[in-house]
Amino acid sequence: MEGVTARMPMRLITGADSVHDLSVDCRYRAEDPYAVHLDFRAFDPEATWVVSRELLLAGLRGPAGDGDVHVEPCCDTDVFIALGRHAGVAMLHTPVGHLTRFLAATADLVPIGSEAARIDWDGCITALLSA
Repeated sequence: MEGVTARMPMRLITGADSVHDLSVDCRYRAEDPYAVHLDFRAFDPEATWVVSRELLLAGLRGPAGDGDVHVEPCCDTDVFIALGRHAGVAMLHTPVGHLTRFLAATADLVPIGSEAARIDWDGCITALLSA
């Protein structure tokens, strides 16, 4: 199983004066080429989010996202990632360099635009039909 893993420093902003420093494990697997897993288990044993690699890349350039995940650059040095909706939103802040290096490593493994060639479509269809 080919993949990229990086521990990324993030800050969880929970209020005007409430910030928690986190180490988030970011995981990417070539066999699941569209997804990035953000593992917050050190902070919450149940907390893993799966977000689109394409969304994270778009969020490096400008505001991106719909629904439960939004990504936006800030001041050329940081990136904000909002997870959730309404009162349940977790606002995360991370240095842009960490995210850029992680995403570059994923692109080295699976070049942008070649994701569909990595998916076992026959296996997916068989699994769906047998469920």
